[in-house]
Amino acid sequence: MTAVYEPVFEAAGVREAHGVLAGSAALGEAAALTCRWPEGRAPRGFVVFCHGLGSNGREYGPLSRNWARHGYLVIHPTFSDAIDTVARAEPQLGLDPQADNSRWSLQPPVRARMHEILHTPARWLERLAVVGRVMDALPEIFAAVGAPSGPLPGAIAGHSFGAYTAQLLAGAEIDMPGSGPRGFRDPRFSAAILLSAQGRDQQGLRDRSWDGMTGPMLNVTGTLDRGAKGGDWHWKCEPYELAPAGNKYLAVLDGGDHFLGGLTERDPHTHVPAQQEAVRRVTLAFLDAFLGDSRPARDWLGSIRDQVGDCKLMFKHK
Repeated sequence: MTAVYEPVFEAAGVREAHGVLAGSAALGEAAALTCRWPEGRAPRGFVVFCHGLGSNGREYGPLSRNWARHGYLVIHPTFSDAIDTVARAEPQLGLDPQADNSRWSLQPPVRARMHEILHTPARWLERLAVVGRVMDALPEIFAAVGAPSGPLPGAIAGHSFGAYTAQLLAGAEIDMPGSGPRGFRDPRFSAAILLSAQGRDQQGLRDRSWDGMTGPMLNVTGTLDRGAKGGDWHWKCEPYELAPAGNKYLAVLDGGDHFLGGLTERDPHTHVPAQQEAVRRVTLAFLDAFLGDSRPARDWLGSIRDQVGDCKLMFKHK
């Protein structure tokens, strides 16, 4: 069993704010942000977290608060594929925008429409544009949460559709329908966390898509994880397997499903505390290693074999 990870930065309380920069010209048409950050101390780095299809920026609280507690400002945009936004924009779906629509995936007509959105190139580009506006607005975001105005190291992270957004911004190249190969790497991010990401033959990803992903990257999936087109966990590992060596990490949770033990408060899957804790530890150690420049964090990542806490997993690095 791998020893328990001892975080580099002392745990603090967490501040949380919704509606950050609401109505600001800096964000343009992008929705206001949810931000979480350490209480009583300056953040040591920031993470922009991209939610999955149908989710929103208020979700992923347990994971996000853990990062904030240990020294990071976590910035959550909400994209136009959030289910409540879709419900308002497309009333023919019969969803009440004021109701809890978190189980939309159990309704076949709604699921079919959301999967159309997932595979619409304009939606991919829209997400990238929103993150770009968030990055351009970092000075205003830092001021709104009381963070220092100086530069901070940053990571891009995301789950599912959000992992797709994250890997493009980390350097993955895709074939855009009708226009050929395109890259979207944003050099303002120095590391990437991909939770249930995509492999080849979906959303423009193909052989050699990951050749340009040269920075640190953590790819997390589970043996029960599946893609929108049915790809299994081996397919979910392709961002790691096909990216060039150098600070790349892969964690495959034994028995982990698409939500990796429970990433959101409202996801429809059973929560598995041991898996949740493993994801929290591994992702925090990765941030400490590559945003906090911690040698002990890198050493701990390098020591993982087949278990973190009570969670069995496969772990690789190159």
